[in-house]
Amino acid sequence: MADNAAHLVDRVFPKVPVRQSALSLPFALRYRLAYDSRLAREVLHIFIRAVFSSLRRRARKNAEIRAAHCGAVTFVQRFGGSINLNIHFHSLVLDGVYYEEDRKQIRFLMLPPPSDTEVVQITERIALRIMRLLKHRGLGPNADPDEADPLSRDQPLLAELYTASVQGRIAIGPQAGNYLATGGFQPEPVHERGLRASRCANVSGFQPAR
Repeated sequence: MADNAAHLVDRVFPKVPVRQSALSLPFALRYRLAYDSRLAREVLHIFIRAVFSSLRRRARKNAEIRAAHCGAVTFVQRFGGSINLNIHFHSLVLDGVYYEEDRKQIRFLMLPPPSDTEVVQITERIALRIMRLLKHRGLGPNADPDEADPLSRDQPLLAELYTASVQGRIAIGPQAGNYLATGGFQPEPVHERGLRASRCANVSGFQPAR
């Protein structure tokens, strides 16, 4: 991925600053997104909309630009550092906005990075919007298990392997732990809030970094 990112920045993107934005997800959602590509697209759309909205707000605040245009390319990564199942997103985002000046020329405005407070607020918006999406899709805490987790119903062995991998546990063989119930789908409530590091927040398992 690093080589692809370098190629985009060096040879594809315009010569403007680029910032990486990443979104890590709660375990239960990683499990679901591993086999629900439509939901993965919808979650990614929420993430990118939140990032672009942040850029546009800062453009209005810093330069009174009302019609700002953003750009990004996202890599959907399906694994973590130990090759475990970990659906998450890495986005290369233009670190500013394009706008049309008075003389009808297109200009790029570089923006300062978001504050830690804004990153927490962005994370809260992402978490709330994703939870609303899940409820709309019938995937809330009170959903019918067979409908909310069709993989467990139709392919229980694969569901068990997904569950073990998401949790970073050994699924089979002599080193396997206790029996793993299939992961099911129980999205975490949105109540935790806080910074993990500079421009890196955590709200109920949703963890963007800018």
